[in-house]
Amino acid sequence: MKNLLIPSTLEKDTINAIKVAIQQSKGKSCTIYLALVSEIPDTYSSAAFLRNIKSDMSVSQKSILHSCRELVATSQNCSLKIHNQYGISAPVMKNLMEHLNIELTILTPSYKNTERRIHNQFLQILANCKCPILHLSPNFEEQDLSKALYLEQTKSKLHVEDLQELVQNHFDFRIVSQATIFNDQKPEEIQPLLTEAITKNNINVLIETRKPKKIKLKNKNFSINESFGLPVLSLYEEIV
Repeated sequence: MKNLLIPSTLEKDTINAIKVAIQQSKGKSCTIYLALVSEIPDTYSSAAFLRNIKSDMSVSQKSILHSCRELVATSQNCSLKIHNQYGISAPVMKNLMEHLNIELTILTPSYKNTERRIHNQFLQILANCKCPILHLSPNFEEQDLSKALYLEQTKSKLHVEDLQELVQNHFDFRIVSQATIFNDQKPEEIQPLLTEAITKNNINVLIETRKPKKIKLKNKNFSINESFGLPVLSLYEEIV
């Protein structure tokens, strides 16, 4: 594992994301970046710009950051760095991923549910990047992510054998089951079948593939795969 990125507003679930990041590092040396994303201050004065970007953290946020630092310190193989990002665009995101050498991005429920426009924009641009994204689920607690269910789209050109090799080379779990989802299937038709497969095979992580989409700043993407209460690893299909 190279480095990991966790976009955060320093809510409590950031601690869980740190635990998962340490687990996925598989004992290898890596840097975990906490990305704090903000709008670019609307000012032409450099002094005013510097004043605006120095926003104080709340007591709760400082406590969560302290807990994150303690967890990373005890891991012995990971280090933690804070990355303050002001404004975002597709070229900036691409450069950011390359500069920080990011191999996996971990998203928390609190970050995806935030109402701030800059965070929504960051998420949509991120989804169009080739970097794998691990979506954590609400009420998720650290656990051994070892058994995966691959949810295959009918239009996907990806072979499960290639995906299995990719997953085993880069992540700390393996695919033990597979289900095909048709484009015209309704959520109520899919859920009972997938729930049965998840229970039968002791699945603790789902895998899906994604393709680039047009950015819509008022749009929030939601996948039916996120409704099972399990983490979802989203892979950009072109990278496989």
